[in-house]
Amino acid sequence: MSLPVRTAIAAGLLAVCGLALAAPRPLVAAKSRIDFSVKEMGVTVSGQFRKFEATIDLDPARPEASKAEVVVDIASLTTGDADADAIAVDKPWLDKLGFPKATFKSTAVKSPAPNRYEVSGVLTIRGKARPIVVPLTTAAQADGGLLATGGFSVRRSDFGIGGGEWNEGDLVADEVPVTFSLTLGPAAR
Repeated sequence: MSLPVRTAIAAGLLAVCGLALAAPRPLVAAKSRIDFSVKEMGVTVSGQFRKFEATIDLDPARPEASKAEVVVDIASLTTGDADADAIAVDKPWLDKLGFPKATFKSTAVKSPAPNRYEVSGVLTIRGKARPIVVPLTTAAQADGGLLATGGFSVRRSDFGIGGGEWNEGDLVADEVPVTFSLTLGPAAR
């Protein structure tokens, strides 16, 4: 086999391998979580969003070519207290009827260290879009999948979340920590 033919085959194999790494990975929803906590009158209340979609196209060889998009169903919020949940998704707070989805869409991805990423993007809640940087750590799974974990904080006031007497003073903290654990299946080939 001639050198040009071997080079062409090698280049083709590298291209295919690169495409496999860069292909979007399907979200394994049953093994994924988006959690939050908020202090209400000094007491931490924890909850989660049970329904969300994520499309993550992570290329470790070329992180700048990576993309991520997450869409959260606001009505899926749960804290384990039905009354509190109804208030949280009502109009002065998250307003599930007026703004049924919260979204994050990446604009740039950097990798400062192996398996660590800084995902810059736009977070939109209640129709208000704000830039944010989300730190992300990945771990390979035995099935060829990937576990992506991280966290960030949201300031309620940046998105107009809250209202009435509960928004006065320190009754409900402005800072809301969010953590996530996304299990992604193997990349499509």
